[in-house]
Amino acid sequence: MARTWSRTALVAAVVLLVGVLAVVAVRLLDEEPSAADAGDDATTSDAPEPVGKNRSTPDAHPDADSTGVPSGTELVPYAGPCTLVETAVLSGVDATGVCPAIVVQAPGVRIEASRVPRVESTATQVDPTYSVEVVDSEVVAGKWIGGAVWGSNLTVRRSEVTGGQHSVHCGSRCLVEDSWLHDQFNPKGEAAHNNAFISNGGTDMVVRHNTLHCTAELNATGGGCTADLSLFGDFEPIRDVRVEDNLLKANDSSASYCAYGGHAPGKPFPDATGVVFNGNVFERGANGTCGVYGPITSFDATASGNAWRDNTWDDGSELVPE
Repeated sequence: MARTWSRTALVAAVVLLVGVLAVVAVRLLDEEPSAADAGDDATTSDAPEPVGKNRSTPDAHPDADSTGVPSGTELVPYAGPCTLVETAVLSGVDATGVCPAIVVQAPGVRIEASRVPRVESTATQVDPTYSVEVVDSEVVAGKWIGGAVWGSNLTVRRSEVTGGQHSVHCGSRCLVEDSWLHDQFNPKGEAAHNNAFISNGGTDMVVRHNTLHCTAELNATGGGCTADLSLFGDFEPIRDVRVEDNLLKANDSSASYCAYGGHAPGKPFPDATGVVFNGNVFERGANGTCGVYGPITSFDATASGNAWRDNTWDDGSELVPE
């Protein structure tokens, strides 16, 4: 009898224990996990938000609110060097009082959330691998006859570029996007010609969703704006250039035209190919034609790969080049 009772008691105890464990498990499932139990998820949710970067509104063209050093960024004085001979990242610095220029002699240089003087990538002269990317920054070239950003293998994004004879002077392999190019330098007593974006020959360029404004006025010695955007076959043929979704601002008292499309019979390399203007807006300005003589010249729609699509005046009406 005692043996039978012990076996029964054991079974009952096991059943009771299983029930208790089930209740405990249900309670654990119903409870919220603690921060310690949450692991990486808790750490991520408690982390401070990163400093916001500039983001251009798709329907708006770049301006002071969407280009340059992001708000909340505290810049520290740059300690050099001014000539970069190794891959480097300049982040959150102000180099305008230290260097006359940031000269890039290395591949993969990046300048981000910074204020810098003119930027030169000497890839065309020395080594074709040299490259520089300028992002969320301000380029302040000041009184300089030459490009504020100059060379080949250039990338400029969400940046404000001022000063210099030209805002961006591209050789080959350039991307300028979501940026504001304006207020070039035009000295009195000289005949400097200004542009927001210019190439004197090269290939593989994309100029996308920028505000391009050549702002210089005519001076007494013939200096002033050529255009917001100029493509000239001076030193090489102009090839494979996309100009899309930009705002070309009017300067009807200085700029002959707002754009030169690359076809120039008087140049050493007169034929431009693969040049596409797509979805750009040309501001009419006071005289209704953007530049002194019109919105665009020197564009050959019949040349190989050239195309003119969906370009308009700022009132939305279709713009057809002459």
